[in-house]
Amino acid sequence: MPITTGGILSNSYILFFAKGAILILLILYAIFALIIIRQVDLMSKTLITGIAPVIKLLAIVHAFVILGLIFLSLFIL
Repeated sequence: MPITTGGILSNSYILFFAKGAILILLILYAIFALIIIRQVDLMSKTLITGIAPVIKLLAIVHAFVILGLIFLSLFIL
């Protein structure tokens, strides 16, 4: 009986499916981040406070980090 050194991830089909699933989940999360930007913008127009620009900046930075993560994962995966 031959001894194999690979495990469950040695099959190329499983790796291809896992990479595709990760990319799809990251894209869905990026869409969610864009929705967060829209909701923060609506909130800042409705509820005018001094902290609204900070929250808007955090939402935009969050979206850019997610987009950067998607592009990084395209090169790594």
